[in-house]
Amino acid sequence: MSILVLDVGTTSMRGILYSLQGKKLAMHRCKNQVLFENNGVVRENPEDWNKNTKQIISAITACKGVDPRKIRAVVITAQRSSIIPLDRQGVPLMDTIMWQDTSNCEICERLSEYNDLVFAKTGSHVNAVFSGGKMAWVHENYPEIYAKTDKFVNIPEYINYILTGTYCSDYTYASRTGLFNIHTKTWDQELLSLYGLTASKLCALKEPGKISGYVQPAFAKETGLLAGTPVIHAGGDQQCAAVGQNVIHSGNVSVVTGTGGFIIGALDQIPDGLKDNVVCNCSSVAGKYVIEANVLACSAAFDWFAKTIYGMDKIDYGLTEKELQKESAVTECLVLPYFEGKGAPDWNSDAKALFSDITLGTRRSELFKSMMESIFMELNNHLNDFARYMDINQIFISGGMTSSSFLNQLQADIYGHPVKIQEDAEATAFGAFLVALIGLGIYESFDKAVEELRMNQEVTVYEPDMQMHEQFIVKQQKMNELYERVFGKK
Repeated sequence: MSILVLDVGTTSMRGILYSLQGKKLAMHRCKNQVLFENNGVVRENPEDWNKNTKQIISAITACKGVDPRKIRAVVITAQRSSIIPLDRQGVPLMDTIMWQDTSNCEICERLSEYNDLVFAKTGSHVNAVFSGGKMAWVHENYPEIYAKTDKFVNIPEYINYILTGTYCSDYTYASRTGLFNIHTKTWDQELLSLYGLTASKLCALKEPGKISGYVQPAFAKETGLLAGTPVIHAGGDQQCAAVGQNVIHSGNVSVVTGTGGFIIGALDQIPDGLKDNVVCNCSSVAGKYVIEANVLACSAAFDWFAKTIYGMDKIDYGLTEKELQKESAVTECLVLPYFEGKGAPDWNSDAKALFSDITLGTRRSELFKSMMESIFMELNNHLNDFARYMDINQIFISGGMTSSSFLNQLQADIYGHPVKIQEDAEATAFGAFLVALIGLGIYESFDKAVEELRMNQEVTVYEPDMQMHEQFIVKQQKMNELYERVFGKK
């Protein structure tokens, strides 16, 4: 028997077929064609999700040795806040409004006067990333599309509809709308009214790990899957990445450095006295919660620097590693890493990247390392906030940046904690796989599943240089002071 995980990222989508023992049996990947336009508009053709889903599943079911009759379930994990309005036939009415899209900034600014109310109910302030503001933007700017909209769906909800013909979601995605009460775990009528939306246009909700539908015959015929195969929502990509890194119990933290940088800590319950220095969402572990924060540009900033400053059409990661290694000391330059604005929990879309303290003696490699230092220092700002709600025991790192041993050590030095990398870098997909194992009753607990399936996994640990860490504390304070001087917000 096997389980097929669909992992939908920002720049690519992949499928991984796991045996019930956690062995990868087959894998297929497709690229996403994200379109960046002027004025913060970020879109993608919805047909990409339909085409890529069918291509990935067809490729995997056609692999040698794969028996589609033995696929126990299809499991979905994905980016969380993009939206697509669908008509009554499930046909998209416009392009996908991607999570990075900031067209709704004016609406969010207007609604920010209700931040205290919204935070008390949702665990987050009003912000341009969450999907509620994007739905409100469609309502206000395209009322004819809103009138025709039967359902607003995010990408995993749309894929679930493609597979099963039903509309269903889970609490982790609802947590990223600004419309969901994390205490009652229901769509909140007061919040819906605030945004000018109706609950009938939203999906039904379940705990992550529950069956959200069954593969319909037409899709099965087209892709080789067995009709009636269960489909499961495992939760959002960052929640699943946390589970895949054993960030299940309070005190464990996941830092994912992908297109953006995401940090998640596990909590058994919503903490008393929760402050707005973190975002609180539902976890992929049923009944539990996570606190989150992020940096909106991480590997995206890395790629920009390599292409724009180094002139690389195709990034040479061997060369970028050598360039970074030229700078062994804490750099003199200061950088504010807000290429796409300041992320959660501040949500300052007006913030921009800034390079400071540059002289005629400043080297290109120094600017490069300074930028990466700033990204990790911003993540460390969030780690310091997390420490108010938990005793940080372990930090697990994953994502594209962890292919650089230099940057892994830099993270340890800046955080002042050992950082751990598991041998299997597919934390998101593996986390979704674990959620499915629990949901299907194959394992009774995450602890038991992790113990057995990760038994022989190698873990690499980077120990911090505490003298360097002390220097980074000083530099981090200077970075924060520069931000306050320039943008006037903490």
